[in-house]
Amino acid sequence: MQPSFKEIVEEIVANHHSFLRKELPKISELLEALADDCSPSDALIEAQKLYKKVRSKIETHLKDEETLLFPTGIALESEDVAPVTEMNLLERLHEMEVEHDGCGNALTTLSQMIATLPNKEQTEQVISKIKSVQKDLAIHVEKENTLVHPRFLELFEARSSARCS
Repeated sequence: MQPSFKEIVEEIVANHHSFLRKELPKISELLEALADDCSPSDALIEAQKLYKKVRSKIETHLKDEETLLFPTGIALESEDVAPVTEMNLLERLHEMEVEHDGCGNALTTLSQMIATLPNKEQTEQVISKIKSVQKDLAIHVEKENTLVHPRFLELFEARSSARCS
């Protein structure tokens, strides 16, 4: 039997969102330690700027999922009243899929940017942490793209067509 929408998103939040909330600040700390230990090069400054953007984008993405998309899908599945929002959820869903690709690519770019920095031990620590986040993100994104988003669209369309009948 296929898990419910609620079961799928609860597993994603418990495992993947909590992992990101724990690991993203660690990458920030490692980048700051790297900056403290070597002279601030243009590459490091640009890497820190890129990481701040990526982290902010991921955190906004998680918030939108947890406060809008997931609760709406759960409500649609249980035939409860969906949360009220001014946001076009179908447009946001599409944006989230684009963000899924963009975050992984940005983290790869970040690793490449810091790979040439002089403090090899600290650089390797940061890259290792980024790789662990990328590995988890790949699993996380696969679940959302193949399970959550199609199921959300199915539930949304079923509710919309029921209203029109």
